[in-house]
Amino acid sequence: MVNINGHIYPNDDALISIFNNSLISGDLIFENIIISRNKVLFFEDHYFNLLSSMRILKIKIPMSFTPEFLEEQLLILYTKSGFVNENILMRILICNNVPSEKNPNSLKYYIYDACDIDYTINNFEKYTLDVFKDYFKNTGLLSNLTTNNQLIQRVGLRYCQENDFNDCVVLNNSKTISETLKGNIFMVVNDRVLTPPLKDGSNKNVIRSKIIDIINNDIEGFNVVEESLSVFDIQKSDELFISNINYGIQSVHKFRKKVFTDQTTSLISNKLALLVMG
Repeated sequence: MVNINGHIYPNDDALISIFNNSLISGDLIFENIIISRNKVLFFEDHYFNLLSSMRILKIKIPMSFTPEFLEEQLLILYTKSGFVNENILMRILICNNVPSEKNPNSLKYYIYDACDIDYTINNFEKYTLDVFKDYFKNTGLLSNLTTNNQLIQRVGLRYCQENDFNDCVVLNNSKTISETLKGNIFMVVNDRVLTPPLKDGSNKNVIRSKIIDIINNDIEGFNVVEESLSVFDIQKSDELFISNINYGIQSVHKFRKKVFTDQTTSLISNKLALLVMG
């Protein structure tokens, strides 16, 4: 089921026009949101992240697009899709409607259930990482957004498939690390957990923020340091993990000849799973 501007449609009837400006130009933004047992998790964080993205892209925000309204629309779809106690990833797409003289910048939103989530799965022993060097990510506010402009990710994932890697590091134009093709990257080095700052092109998202909070507040003896990182820093790390709202935390087993452990990563992953799934 799909919620399009308050109307519920079966999946096969939920269509986006080929004349949709956001679809064509690549400024369609989306936010992935977890609903667990009929409760929208971290809703306030998601809502303000979404509004921030809309303001950056100069999308006009209607007065009716309130937190109460959006939360209600998410829960309506969750219920009408037949979910009761499931942990479901909902995706909300925001785009400008086809412009007209009367309404040149109208908002259109789509909400659909993307997938079930399970933060307890971690395929550590088989997860390998490399560096994708064909193209580089720009830095700045636009690089922090989640949009339908996914060219580097799509080409990079084809590279992974061709070379039998699970994921690849993405570099920015300064040749420092932005993230990976599948999520934000964290490196455990002694009692520090290093991650690239947003200014280096990392995706800004709620799960990244929650992981930073967990490490700083709930993992004794560890703290997060946001600093520019190079590929060489990966080689010096004790542990390496990727975060993504779809699966939580994924431990990396091997980067080239470097093999990692996952003791601290497992602690962080368990804390996150408890926070999200209860």
